[in-house]
Amino acid sequence: MIEIVRGLYRSAKIIMILVLIGMIAWGGYLGIRHIFIDNEEYRLQEIKLETNGHINHARIVEVTGIDLDASIFAIDTDHIRKCLLSLPEVTRCDVERRLPGTLKITVDERLPVAWLQSAHYGFLGKVEGGVLAGEDGVTFPCEGSLWETSRDLPVVMVNVAAMGTFHHGKKLQHPEVIRALHLIKVLTASNLRADWRPQEIMILNEYSLEVTSHDGSRAVFGMYDHERQITDFISVREHALKTLRAVEHINLIPKKNIPVKFAGAPILVTPQKKQTFPSLKDRDIKSIIDRN
Repeated sequence: MIEIVRGLYRSAKIIMILVLIGMIAWGGYLGIRHIFIDNEEYRLQEIKLETNGHINHARIVEVTGIDLDASIFAIDTDHIRKCLLSLPEVTRCDVERRLPGTLKITVDERLPVAWLQSAHYGFLGKVEGGVLAGEDGVTFPCEGSLWETSRDLPVVMVNVAAMGTFHHGKKLQHPEVIRALHLIKVLTASNLRADWRPQEIMILNEYSLEVTSHDGSRAVFGMYDHERQITDFISVREHALKTLRAVEHINLIPKKNIPVKFAGAPILVTPQKKQTFPSLKDRDIKSIIDRN
C-alpha cells in the first residue's frame, strides 16, 4: 500500500512538473507573440525591391501572396523565395527581414530580347501573354509589366518546326532560333540607326535569316559570321544614305560582291565626267553596287 501511494505521489509530481513546463512554454509563446508578432512596430511597412529587370511590387504580391498587414516575423521568407524562383524569368532571389518593418527582396531576371512567333507551337508573336526569349534561349511568358517594357522588341518568326519539346524556363532546342537571338544581340551592340534596327527576323532555312528593319528594308544574314556581316550592312546602308538611295534588299552572306537592290525604278543619268571617290572604302562599295 505504501508503495502504491509513493508511486502516485511520484506520478503526480511528474505531472505537475510537466504542467509547469507547459505553462512556462505557453507564457513564453504569448510573450514572444506580444513582443514581435502582435507588435505594431514590426508590422510590414515596406517591401524594398531590387531587380535588374521588370518585376514590380504588384507582381511579387500576386505571385507570393504576401500579407501586407502581417508582422515581418510572420512572413515566411523561404516561401517567398521559392515562389519567385518558380517564375521562368527569375534566375536568383534573396529575401531578408530588415527591422523594424522592411522586407528586402533582391531579384535577378532574364532580360527579354525578342518575341517568338510560331504557328506550330501556337506562339502568337507580339501580344500580351505571348512568348518572350532571353539571349540565352530560355523562354518565359509575357506577364505582369513585361508587356510595357517589351512591346518594341523584334519578333523571331519560327517557321521550321524543329524545336522539340518546349518548356518555359528551359533553353530552346532549336539551333536556328539560338542563332537568331545571337544576331539580335550583336545588332543591339552595334548601335544602329533607329530605322535600321530589326523589327522582325524570319528563319528562312537552316543556313540563313532574313531581317526586316523598321524602315522596311530586308537583309539576309547567315547563321554565323555575324560581326562581319553587320559591318558590311552598316557600310552599304551608310553609303546609300549619302547617295540618297533607299536599300530594299541586301544579301550579306557573300564576303565579296554583295548583292544590293535599291528601292524604286533605276534612273539612267548620262555622266558629265567620271565620278571620283575620296577613299578606297567608297570605291569598293561602288564596285559592289555596280555589279547589280
